[in-house]
Formats: sequence, C-alpha cells, structure tokens
Amino acid sequence: MRALDFRLTGIGPGKSLAEQLRTRRLKQSMTIGALTKRTGLSPTTIRSVELGGGSVASILKILNALAPKAKRRAPERAYWGQGDKDDRDSRFTPPDFMESIYASFGKIDLDPCAHPSSPVAASKKYILANGDDGLRDAWSGKFVYVNPPFSDQLNWLRRAHEQWRLGNVATIACLVPARTDSTWFHETLRADADIYFLQGRLRFLDLRGNTQPTPFSLMVVIFGATKEQKEKFAAAVPGFWMDRA
Repeated sequence: MRALDFRLTGIGPGKSLAEQLRTRRLKQSMTIGALTKRTGLSPTTIRSVELGGGSVASILKILNALAPKAKRRAPERAYWGQGDKDDRDSRFTPPDFMESIYASFGKIDLDPCAHPSSPVAASKKYILANGDDGLRDAWSGKFVYVNPPFSDQLNWLRRAHEQWRLGNVATIACLVPARTDSTWFHETLRADADIYFLQGRLRFLDLRGNTQPTPFSLMVVIFGATKEQKEKFAAAVPGFWMDRA
C-alpha cells in the first residue's frame, strides 16, 4: 500500500490499515469473537491482521464485515487525510510561495502557529511544543503570517481579526482553505479583510519532506493590506482579489 500510494476511505482513523481496522471494530463495539462469526476467520487470524499481518484474503473478509463501503481514496486526499490530527495539521507553506509573501509584504515579524520543521522565516515564532500558544499569547509587529492548522481554521481567523482590530499588528496574512459558507465569513471577513483566491493548488510540505497539492482551493485572507502590497501580491501569484462587501 505504501509503494502504490494506495489508501482506503470509509474505515476510520489510523496510521495504518491494521490500526484502522482495529479502531473500526472497537468503535462498533464488536468483539473478536463476534467478528470471527461474521467472517469465518479464526481469532488468531483476526489478531494477526490487527497487528499488521494476515493475508489479503483475510483483510478483505474483515473489510467486508466492518466497512463494506470502503473504497480507494484519491492519492491527494490520502495525503491530507492519513495519520492522526497532529500529522494532518503539520503541512507547511512551500518556500517558493513564501518568497512571494516576503516580496509583497516584507519580513515576517511573527509566525504565531510556527513549527520547528516549517520553512517560514520569521523574527519571532510561537511554537506549541515550546509552551507557546498563538491563540492565547499576544501578537505584535508590522507583519504577521499565519498558516494555521486547517482543522482549527475559524479560530485562527478570529484570532487574527481580533489582534488586527486591537492594533497589535499592522498587517496579517492568513493562508487558509477557501471555505466561504460560514456566517462569520459573510458578515465579518467580507467587510474587514481583503481576500485573494489562489488559482491552482499549492504543493504543501509534510514532516517527511514529501509534497502534495491540496484537495481543496485556497485563499489568502489579509487584514490591513495596503494598495501597494495587494498589487505586488497579485503580480506575483496567480489568482484574483474578491471585492469588499
């Protein structure tokens, strides 16, 4: 499965198929004995599969019993969906895109949701593993760049908006999925932010150094952008600015 980049959807969370199957069984409150009756496999075989062993035929029988609607996941979606939440949220802005950010907005004074493996160059970084918390600690500086954990996008956008409204930061740029269905987007972002919809998909980096385009569209939400900054960014990055509400 690793060699062929073959992953399944419709099972559940887990870093491996074996872990996914075990989690699925436990979530359904099914004992190994009950699964034995449904599959015709021995308890020893089922335990072996849940430890990463077993034959393909045994795995298929268990899949049919636990997740009959499981199917192959598209490669790019597998990349963004595999592993645990921390792994999925550790996706880093590619260096070539960051060069456009630096050229358009200048040096970054603060990265409030930084990661030790991120290529983002900032004068100050808040790193959760070091005890920092960008959702708690005050922001400061002329320009702040935010590539937030996408699982918590709205909270980070609210935090960026708050810190900008308080006057703690002159300009804040947030790279986030283009999810435009929330009331907050329509009532607050459209009024206070400049929003740039990117053309095409960025190839984000993961903890292993692999890259993959996102399975969703992206936008850059900017608070406090100047006309010159917007013009530079539009000239450097394909996309378009959304008109203010």
